[in-house]
Amino acid sequence: MNTGLKTVDNLIGQYGIRVQEGKDPSQALTALRGGDMRINAMRLPYCIVQKIMGLPAHRMLKLHQWYLPHKKAKLAAFLIDEKGGIIEQVYYQRDAKHVHACRKVQEIVEVAQRQASMKDVAA
Repeated sequence: MNTGLKTVDNLIGQYGIRVQEGKDPSQALTALRGGDMRINAMRLPYCIVQKIMGLPAHRMLKLHQWYLPHKKAKLAAFLIDEKGGIIEQVYYQRDAKHVHACRKVQEIVEVAQRQASMKDVAA
């Protein structure tokens, strides 16, 4: 793994990329439906809330949040559609090295989610 941040590389090496709902120290994946009211308690960025609230209730989404446990901070959040595509992203850390790492993580997450969604369709 080469995101540009050893900490993030180590977290991916230790925990992998989550494709099923759950949580560990570096990431959380939550399944949501369009208009899901649970988002009111999740303290999400406005753009992600708007995307979720604007979709019909039959649409399934995944919210993939990444954390930096050593800093007790959020790294990024990705809203993923049924096909595994990222439809909205937020990078919480603004400096260049963290933004570069977020872009790498985004690529890795999208590939993993697309592969998982293809397996779900095939099953």
